[in-house]
Amino acid sequence: MRTLIDAAPPISRRGFSWIREAATPDHCGLIVATGGAHRDGHLILAFARDHLEDPAVTAQLLTLAPGLGVMAGAMRAISAELDQADRRRGAMEAALQQSECGVVIISADQTVLFANASAQAILDAGDGVELRRNALRPTRYHDAVRFHAALDAVIAPPRHRESQRERGAMLLLERTAAERPLIAVIAPANRGHASDVGAGGDADAPSGGAAAIVRLMRPETSFAHGFETICQLHGLSPVETQLVASLARGMTLGEAATSMRIKTDTARTYLKQVFAKTDMHRQTDLLQLFLRYQRAVSGEMQFDAA
Repeated sequence: MRTLIDAAPPISRRGFSWIREAATPDHCGLIVATGGAHRDGHLILAFARDHLEDPAVTAQLLTLAPGLGVMAGAMRAISAELDQADRRRGAMEAALQQSECGVVIISADQTVLFANASAQAILDAGDGVELRRNALRPTRYHDAVRFHAALDAVIAPPRHRESQRERGAMLLLERTAAERPLIAVIAPANRGHASDVGAGGDADAPSGGAAAIVRLMRPETSFAHGFETICQLHGLSPVETQLVASLARGMTLGEAATSMRIKTDTARTYLKQVFAKTDMHRQTDLLQLFLRYQRAVSGEMQFDAA
């Protein structure tokens, strides 16, 4: 076969050419042009010469050759697309693994398909949520009821819902060893097709595909980092960013000052500087600014408090 490939002649206008090489007297080959987007490719078929002694067999082979070339081109195109999809999947998984926000991808039957490293750390610690029978479940019973109701509503929203925009759900889940709750944001995985997945959509819809994405955020870590970008855009200093993140986590100005080990008057001065840089005048307006930023990043997705 190697010898035949090295000796392959140019393909004729008929779309194929015979390969006959002195180094392989008992064999011959047929080189066929592939069709589709890969016209520069070719298919080589190797035969023992005694198999082609019957002219009828040779005639039938030449009749089938163009079709075989087209099939080979289609297979090559599919293989290339699969390779590209695999590279994209690997890149996306690497990006998710680097995220400090826990990301869990869930199927229509609520089976966990993927959890990045940050999410896995939360699950392993049972920090407000855990994995049971390959399903995501909050550790507190009353949280579990609300969580699964919200997850069902995201995966299979009611058809009578007035708004056609996709909706997510945001929940606060109690944690055993922490005062501040775990933040869970549930969003549909298939933008524009949420109503076609699972029990509330097409009966023939696959149940093994991604249906929802659950983001898990520990307020003391991930939530603060979520505001860093918008703070940088407004020119906030690191200490001003820390103050805004503390206020966003629900702290009062006094509590934020204590956690930052500064005086309340100093924190108040920093807050005035933040107001000046963001053109805001109240803490509520400031937090609304960040919420609008988050909605813009998520494509104007609406969120229900659950």
